[in-house]
Amino acid sequence: MQSVAKQIVRFFLISVMHITGLILMQLALPGFSFSQPSALVLMLIFFGLSQSLFWMIFVLLLSRFPFWLYPLLTTFVNILFISLIGRILPNIIIKDVPTAIWLIVGITANNTLIGALFSLDRDSWFDRNVTQRMVKNTGSQIKTPIPGFLFLEIDGLSETLLKRAVEKGKMPTLERWLQNGSHKILGWETDFSSQTGAMQAGILMGNNRGIPAYRWWDRQKGRLVVSGLPSDAKYIEETLSDGSGLCSNGGASRGNMFSGDAAESLFTISTMLNPNRSRGPGFYFYLVNPYVIIRLLTRFFLEVFTEWAQAFWQRVKRYPYRVSSRNFFYSFIRGFMSPLLQDLSTYATISDMVRGLPAIYVLYAGYDDISHYAGMHSVEAYNALYGIDEYLARIEKTLQFTPRPYHIVVLSDHGQSFGKTFKSAHGLNLDDLVGKLINKDVSFLAAMDTNEAWDNLNALINESIYTNSRTAKMIQRTLSNKMRSGAIQLGPERKMSDRISAAESGGQVLVLASGCAGLIYFTDSKQRLTYEQIQDSYPELIFGLINHTGIGFVLVKSELYGAMVIGKAGVHYLSDDKIEGIDPLQNYGHYAHEHLKRQSSFENCPDLLVNSVFDPITQEISAFENQVSHHGGLGGLQNYPFLFYPSGFEISETPIIGAQSVYRILRKWREGIQNDPLIRE
Repeated sequence: MQSVAKQIVRFFLISVMHITGLILMQLALPGFSFSQPSALVLMLIFFGLSQSLFWMIFVLLLSRFPFWLYPLLTTFVNILFISLIGRILPNIIIKDVPTAIWLIVGITANNTLIGALFSLDRDSWFDRNVTQRMVKNTGSQIKTPIPGFLFLEIDGLSETLLKRAVEKGKMPTLERWLQNGSHKILGWETDFSSQTGAMQAGILMGNNRGIPAYRWWDRQKGRLVVSGLPSDAKYIEETLSDGSGLCSNGGASRGNMFSGDAAESLFTISTMLNPNRSRGPGFYFYLVNPYVIIRLLTRFFLEVFTEWAQAFWQRVKRYPYRVSSRNFFYSFIRGFMSPLLQDLSTYATISDMVRGLPAIYVLYAGYDDISHYAGMHSVEAYNALYGIDEYLARIEKTLQFTPRPYHIVVLSDHGQSFGKTFKSAHGLNLDDLVGKLINKDVSFLAAMDTNEAWDNLNALINESIYTNSRTAKMIQRTLSNKMRSGAIQLGPERKMSDRISAAESGGQVLVLASGCAGLIYFTDSKQRLTYEQIQDSYPELIFGLINHTGIGFVLVKSELYGAMVIGKAGVHYLSDDKIEGIDPLQNYGHYAHEHLKRQSSFENCPDLLVNSVFDPITQEISAFENQVSHHGGLGGLQNYPFLFYPSGFEISETPIIGAQSVYRILRKWREGIQNDPLIRE
C-alpha cells in the first residue's frame, strides 16, 4: 500500500509540474493561450497520445529514409502534431508555427527537468523502441551465438574509489552485478605515466613504449608531441600498432584517444584525420529528431547551471583545495563532457550492440574531468559516477535485444591522486622554480596545464563538420582559422603547442607538467643530457630541485652510473637496483623502480624527470598542473585502477603491472572466446 501511495503522490507531483510548465509557457508565448486550467490537462493527454503516434510513424516509416532527412522530417511531423492539438482541442489556442516550435522546446525541456528530478527512465524506452528499429533498418546485423565484448572504460577511477562509490550506493548497477556474483573486481598498477595517452595505448594496442607523458619533446623531430592532437595521436598509433589491437577484426572505438585497430571509430582522436574510416550508422550522429536535440541541450544547460552553483558553494565554504581553473567558462566544458558526449557515446554503443559488433570499447570521461576541478572525493565526482552507472544500466537493458550475447568488462585506465597544487602549497610553479635555479639568460618555455577535455570537444566538432552537407562545409569555412594539421583544434593547449613548436630550439629550456610529474628538456641537444653535463651547465639546478620541500625525487642519467633516482637523503641506482642512503622511492610503490627504469629507457625521456613529494599518511601529493585531483606520475591512488570483469574469466597474470599486461589479458579473453587468431604472443 505504501508503494502504491508513493506512486500516486509521484504521479500527482509530475502532473502539477507539467501543468505549471504550460502555465509559464503561456506567460512567455503570446501565441499560446488557454481559457481554463482543465484544458491543459486535456492538452497533456492529447500530447502524450500524439507522441506515441509520432514514434509509431517514425519507427515504421521515417527511420527508413536517408539519415540526413531525419531532422527535417521529424521537425515537420512534430510541428504538425502540436499545431493540430491547437486546432482540435477547445479552449486551447496555438497561433502559428513559431509558437508550435517554442512549445516543443518548452515541453521537452520541462520533461527533461522532471525526468532528472524523478529519475524517470525514458532513455531505455527510446533505446528499445526507436534506436534498435532504426539500426535494423539502416545497418546490417551479425547474428551469432559467439559472445561479443563490451569494454566500458571509466576514465580516472581508482579501485579504492570504485569500491567506495559502490558502498555509498552511487553505482547501483555495478553493486548488483557484484552481489549476484556475475562480476569481480581486481586492481592493477599503471606504468609511470599514469595518464590516458600512455594507458590507452597500452590497453588498446598492447604497446605504449616511448610515451613518457601526455606531451613530450621529440629530440629528433625538434618539436612538441601531444597525445591529444589528432596528427600526433595518428602518428603514435601508426608507430605502435601492429594490427592486432583490442578492437581489431570488426570492433568499434567510441570516444577514445586511440582506436585499437577498430573497423569503426567515432569521436576517436587518432582516426579523426582518416577520411576513409567508417563511423558506423549515422543516425545517432544527427540525433534523430528535435526532441532528442532539445533534451540534450536542456541537460547541457542544467549541467552548466549546476556547476555554477556548486563552484559558488565551494567558494562560500572556503574549500582549501580550490583551483582557479574551476571558473565561469569551465562550466561549459563540464556540460559538454557530461552529459552531451557521454550520451552520444552511449547511443553509438547501443547501435553497435544491436548490430552485433564483436568488440566495442567506449570511454566515459565525465568523472575524470569533474574530479580534476572539484576533487575526487567531492559530491560532484560521486554524482558523475552515478550518471555513468545509469549509462551502464541502459547498456545492460539493451542486451536482451542484441543478435549475440555480450561479456561486459568495466575498467579504468588510471586513478587520481589528491592534494593542493604545487603553487598553492609552495608559492610558485615548477617552471618558476626551474627558472630561479638556472639563473641564466636562456630561452625558457613551459606548458603546465593539460586540457584533455578540449581533446574530446575537438573530436566532437570534427566529427560534426566532416560530412557531405552544405552546413558542414559552411562551418568548416567559418572555423578555418582554427585548422591545424588537417583538423579543427580549439583550446589553450593548441596555442601553447604552436608557440613551443615554432620556437627556435637553440639554448631553450622546456618545462612540461603531467599531474605530479614534471619534465625538463634542454632542447638544443639531440641526445639526452647526462647528470654530469647538466651539472656543468646548470650547477644549482639538480640539487636545488632535490632539496625543495615539494619535490620527492629526480630521475637523471649519469655517464658513470646510468639511470639514477636522487632524493633528499639517498640515491637509487636503477641499473643494478642498488640503494645508498634512504631509498627515495620507498613511498611510491613496490614496482616504482621498475617503472622508472623503463621510463628512463625511452628515447625521449626528459633530461630531468621530477616527481612531487607523496605523503603516505595523508595520501596527498601536489600537482604541477592547476588541478586538485590529478594523475600522470607516481604516488597515491592514481597508480591503482581496476578491472571489473565476469566471474567465470581467468586471470593468470597477477599482479597486473602496466597497461600492456591489461591488453594481454583482455586480448586473450577475446581470442579464447571468439577464436580470434590475432592475439599477440
